[in-house]
Amino acid sequence: MDSALLAWIVVVALFAVTEIATTAFVAIYLALGAGGAAIVAAFDGSYALQFGVFVIVGVVLMLLTRPFIKRKLETPDMPMNVDKVVGKTGIVTIAVDNDSNTGQIRVGTEFWTARRPDETPEGGALAAGSRVRVISVEGVTARVEPIVPATVASPAGPET
Repeated sequence: MDSALLAWIVVVALFAVTEIATTAFVAIYLALGAGGAAIVAAFDGSYALQFGVFVIVGVVLMLLTRPFIKRKLETPDMPMNVDKVVGKTGIVTIAVDNDSNTGQIRVGTEFWTARRPDETPEGGALAAGSRVRVISVEGVTARVEPIVPATVASPAGPET
């Protein structure tokens, strides 16, 4: 067996193992290019032709197929439970007070540690039983804002 053919077979094996280890969909194209170069080496092609086949086959296959394969193998972002909580309303079960580092809310059947947003002025505690809306989640802590009941205007207008 020719030494160039043996070298290309080793290169194919190395790129294949690299692809299996990284799953980046790059080394597989180089392995295919090396396979093409090995075929050229088996027919006693020049080293320049072997290298040219290696580069052209690898690059052309990558440009033609990689975007399609990446799209097909990509998994869509699945919303997690944390994402589903944002925007929901809840009830304060333990007073939410950033100064005292306390607070818990219940959203549906789940209990969450709760805090007011960092930009809330001091004294912005929320009493137990208050209704709140979750505006964000940081780690395992829900950031909440109070739900202010809407005032109903009198149909007769203001009294004089």
